Amino acid sequence: MIEPQMSVVVPVYSVEKEYFEECILSLKQQTLEAIEIIIVADGVKKEILDLCKSFEGQDERIRVVEQENQGVAVARNNGILNAKAPYITFVDADDWVEPEFCAFFYDNFKNNPDVQIISSAAYINKNDEEIENPFWNGEKKYFTGKEKEEMELQAIFKEAASYVPRFATFGTTWAKAYDVEWLRKQNIIYEPELRRGQDTVFNLHAFETAEKVLYVKRFLYHYRMNSGSTVNKYTEGTIDILERISRYILKFIKEHGKDERFYQAYNNKSIQLLSQSINSDYAHKNNPKNYLTRRKELKTVLRRKCYRDNFKNINTENIPVTRKLYWSLMKYRMVDLIYLAHWVYRKKIIRRKVL
Repeated sequence: MIEPQMSVVVPVYSVEKEYFEECILSLKQQTLEAIEIIIVADGVKKEILDLCKSFEGQDERIRVVEQENQGVAVARNNGILNAKAPYITFVDADDWVEPEFCAFFYDNFKNNPDVQIISSAAYINKNDEEIENPFWNGEKKYFTGKEKEEMELQAIFKEAASYVPRFATFGTTWAKAYDVEWLRKQNIIYEPELRRGQDTVFNLHAFETAEKVLYVKRFLYHYRMNSGSTVNKYTEGTIDILERISRYILKFIKEHGKDERFYQAYNNKSIQLLSQSINSDYAHKNNPKNYLTRRKELKTVLRRKCYRDNFKNINTENIPVTRKLYWSLMKYRMVDLIYLAHWVYRKKIIRRKVL
């Protein structure tokens, strides 16, 4: 096997077989042949592990790294540890990439030796619709010095930045590549404690540490938005999982002496995560608790001092009207109206599917 020029890390835990096969096929068909594909099996079931092993047997460029189930953060860290190429990129197991994906990153790194991070643009694939998602306005942009703060603000809360992408932000792990030696030297890792949002925290530290980041508007990554994702599933105790993200973001802001824009972005992000916890837990249709119990629990959460402080310091200038209204319901703890809003929303979704 020739020495790899790009390492591609694919963490896998639970994934539909068809999507996983499409992902690996898109990597095997890369125009840059000198790549290694590191599949990190994160405590997967035997059926998925057998599938991983079958991929490994088909192509010498594919390696399977097994670990006990510890989450995607640890899986990506394992990928970094096992990477043999000078540059690394991450692909989710249910996504796929264009044939020139790896060549794009490798060529741009070779042509820009002073760059540590490169980002392409991406497609969002949602309900059989393919939507372009540029991360920035313009065809090409070098971010250095204070300019990198625009990437950081967007990663925390996208409306806080001067350019607001339609869906995904610079905070995502995918559609990016990193200098491996630089990552290791700077000890930039994914926080194992974070089961969600670890990519945002990782990139905040990566952007802050990098001397130069390059963005090129090439649509090379296909991110699959699906209703079975972690964000949409019922998860008991989501509030505790998401509050950890807020704490790590605030820690980053304080450590690097960021200005008021960052604190406003943090406050908005905390409320956004609170909203997600309601969607994934308290108001989720699969929550087995009775209404009065869920109502009481949510009311208690909304009374927490941290959220009262967040609501005092949010910036709603660029927030859509519907979100402002919903945030007002949370701010004033109108729990019954919050549940009503979720009930109406679910009815609308069901009606759309029927029609």
